[in-house]
Amino acid sequence: MNHKFSLTCLLIMFYLPPSVLAETETTVDHRHVLPLPVSADLNLHDVVEATYQRNPRLQVIEARLRHISSLERQSESLWVEDPAFSLGHYNDLIMDNDGLQEWEVGLEMPLWLPGQKAAQKRTIERQRRAIDSSVPALKLQLASIVREILWDIALRKNQLVVARQEWEVTRKLEQDVEKRVSLGDLAQSDLILAQQESLAKEAAFQRAKQEYHHSQHRYDMITGLDVLPAVFEEVMSPDLTIDTDHPGLKVLKDVVDSSHALRDQTRIERRGNPTLFVGTRHERGNSEEGFANAIGMRINIPLGLASQTMPKITAAEIAVAENQSAFELRHRQLNIEIQDVYRELMATKEQYEFAQRQRDLTSQNLSMSQKAFALGESSLIDLIRIQALAFAAERNMHQKKLEVGRLTARLNQARGIIP
Repeated sequence: MNHKFSLTCLLIMFYLPPSVLAETETTVDHRHVLPLPVSADLNLHDVVEATYQRNPRLQVIEARLRHISSLERQSESLWVEDPAFSLGHYNDLIMDNDGLQEWEVGLEMPLWLPGQKAAQKRTIERQRRAIDSSVPALKLQLASIVREILWDIALRKNQLVVARQEWEVTRKLEQDVEKRVSLGDLAQSDLILAQQESLAKEAAFQRAKQEYHHSQHRYDMITGLDVLPAVFEEVMSPDLTIDTDHPGLKVLKDVVDSSHALRDQTRIERRGNPTLFVGTRHERGNSEEGFANAIGMRINIPLGLASQTMPKITAAEIAVAENQSAFELRHRQLNIEIQDVYRELMATKEQYEFAQRQRDLTSQNLSMSQKAFALGESSLIDLIRIQALAFAAERNMHQKKLEVGRLTARLNQARGIIP
């Protein structure tokens, strides 16, 4: 991650002179197709942070934090629920009409069950941990997107540079063939063949340029940045093990802990909360009597029958089991993914070494074929065939080099490394 990604620069210096590259980079002026500048002050971490800051999921996290804060305030209250004002009245107006009246005024206050407040605070604490751990988990998800986009841009840039070089070579060959046709050394059909080859390479270059610009446009749309980092190549860590500190696992582990706390809270709350009524009563038997006043209180205690409370507990147990299984499955998937990416990375490194040797051989063969064609010892068709093999070997070598970098990034991603 701390090494500079210099492959693209090496390719540019190897293939193209500055004038040709400038022509490639500045022939368009639309925002969506103008090549993005590269900044040495911008790194992979900065791009991930910029992408995170504009992600819509931040609104959800902030809303969940506000909800947790409201639950914390509720857990500090004297009452488990909102107290209620109570007013009652009885009279015999439509019956004997003797003037009997009774008034009852008071306040109903839901009470905490023993241990309920402490259990609720534990649940809230675990839920806050799950929300906090969702931040690095989200960053890790966005890091995967950013990594893939940046390496896609590098691959597209390599294809563009190679396509431009191939077009330049075929155009030069077309010019040489045209001169030899005018001198009578080659047939007109050879010129048509060279023109067709040059046109095909030009079309391939135009496609590569469009794909390159489109990949940069996707980067712009997702990250909100109009500049590319100069460094985003990563270093592979030799440690392939993962633990619960992995952001993708930690958030699931915190969810499991939260569901455990909620299950314990549900067991305490298996019965409804008792309510305490405190109030006054004012009554008289008939209109000739005065009101008798009294102060009283009563408490309502739900019975908490098993037939009514067990569904709540079993539902909480289901949530625990589901969250635990999700954690274990994800842990298993990550281990498999790490091993798969590592094996692919090692195989690609071997393929890159093989591609280097193959490129060297095809380059030598192409050089000899070019000399033979110039001396009239071989046909144009043979040269084009050998040239195509050399082009393919060149593309394959640089493609494998970039794939090594991309697989290294994927391995770090599977291990939970956030840039």
